[in-house]
Amino acid sequence: MARRSILSAVRNTPEAAPETAAPVETVAARVPTPKPSRVAKLHVGGYFDPIDPTVMAFQKLKVDLRRSQQDMLLEALRDFVAKHEAAQAFRG
Repeated sequence: MARRSILSAVRNTPEAAPETAAPVETVAARVPTPKPSRVAKLHVGGYFDPIDPTVMAFQKLKVDLRRSQQDMLLEALRDFVAKHEAAQAFRG
């Protein structure tokens, strides 16, 4: 008894006609165009644990103060930068 390859069924089938190649999509075609309000702006973000007390307080403040997350993050970044620049000014 001769051994049969598991590929013999595939090898014995006639080849299908080659399909016409779909146009290759360039990377530039896939990059979405930014909204006008986002042109020349930097995205600053992160992923945080939703049960972290600081994250929960941030979300609550967002609702209580009726401010956007973007506005609150900008204020936090300004405070952070000011704190560290002041600390460097008094190093001796």
